[in-house]
Amino acid sequence: MSKAKTPNRVKLELEYPLRSSANILYQYISSPSGLQSWFADHVEVTQGKYTFRWEDGTETLCEIIKNVTNKYIKFSVINADADEYLEFRISQDAITDDVELIITEFVNESEEEIAASVWDSAVDNLKHIIGA
Repeated sequence: MSKAKTPNRVKLELEYPLRSSANILYQYISSPSGLQSWFADHVEVTQGKYTFRWEDGTETLCEIIKNVTNKYIKFSVINADADEYLEFRISQDAITDDVELIITEFVNESEEEIAASVWDSAVDNLKHIIGA
């Protein structure tokens, strides 16, 4: 886990090794149905904007700012600081073919451990779904 500070916000970067192909993993980080299966309770795409909703009533509105097939997807978080984003990156070792999911987001400094725990749980769900 690495951190870079912005005023009252922390860049949180988490790395998760997965036993999966980059192609299969990419489907789960880039498609609304894939994201809905492990990340958010409901994912809706309207006019290019993604709305992520959770059972507790929270909602995040994003739009894709960069998308490279089988590598990563990066979302701009609407109504957040201009430098803030949500990114799912797939890293694959050229020699061993090991695959890792790297998640980057920005959280309040006081909520860093809680956010990491929420991501741990979400990625555990993803691992179960893809059999990793």
